[in-house]
Amino acid sequence: MGVLPRVVGLVARLDKEAALRLAEQVSRHLKSKGFRVFMEENLAKRLGSREAVSIEEMRADLVITIGGDGTILRTCLRLPKPEPPILAIDMGVRGFLTEVPPERAVEAVDRYIKGEYNMKRCSKLASYIGERRLPDALNEIFVTSRSLAKLLHVRVWKNGSLVTDCRVDGVIVASQVGSTGYSLSAGGPILDPELDAFVVTPVCPLTVVKPTVFASNTVLTIELVKPKSATVVIDGHYQTQMSREEPLIKIKKSEHETVFIRFKDDFYHRLKTRLLFVKEEVDLE
Repeated sequence: MGVLPRVVGLVARLDKEAALRLAEQVSRHLKSKGFRVFMEENLAKRLGSREAVSIEEMRADLVITIGGDGTILRTCLRLPKPEPPILAIDMGVRGFLTEVPPERAVEAVDRYIKGEYNMKRCSKLASYIGERRLPDALNEIFVTSRSLAKLLHVRVWKNGSLVTDCRVDGVIVASQVGSTGYSLSAGGPILDPELDAFVVTPVCPLTVVKPTVFASNTVLTIELVKPKSATVVIDGHYQTQMSREEPLIKIKKSEHETVFIRFKDDFYHRLKTRLLFVKEEVDLE
């Protein structure tokens, strides 16, 4: 696995005392093994640590997140690029992206130190409104009306050719990772992790418009026809606006990736146990 990193960034949800206690435990354990640990600044305040840094400045060799998928997505939106690998400890509700149950966090750190892990690289989506580049999406880019009572009239273009002209509540453009999230709930397909592609899923179309899978080298453009403005939501946390002055959002595969530390990289086991709720024992082996 090469030389182990010696600087670790630590991010945890702040609304769970158990997550805060675990963050302190993991930090102590890493320091006892010779690692330098920088906590996200709000976490550092809660735990009284002086070694604090914002996520935007977290140029660590490894980042450990303690929380659910939301914690991961918020972190990835803000990490400097290229992103350091992420070891995700589950303290969320579903935790599809997370790897390790909280009771095995220290064991996972020890296995990481021993080099007993794999690295899973996940493609991200880059998007542009005019000349402005938005934060890369790990899961999805969602275009929706600013008013709940209004439909969007949009056109979707692939490499300059019109794909569809439709009226919808919204349009989701999801990566392979994001195909198991909001897109799936809206009727989109699950993309196998070996498939280098992304999916466009309409939300509540007025007429029959099916989800479409595109190759990763596609440049997709969503054109806002009506109303005058729309909201763009990236990974559920970042928001910006489209307008009559800037009615186009261009989406393509990003040059950046998110890299996860995995001990047992079985996508369909994860799918069954965490999304389909088939009860199985968690195993790091």
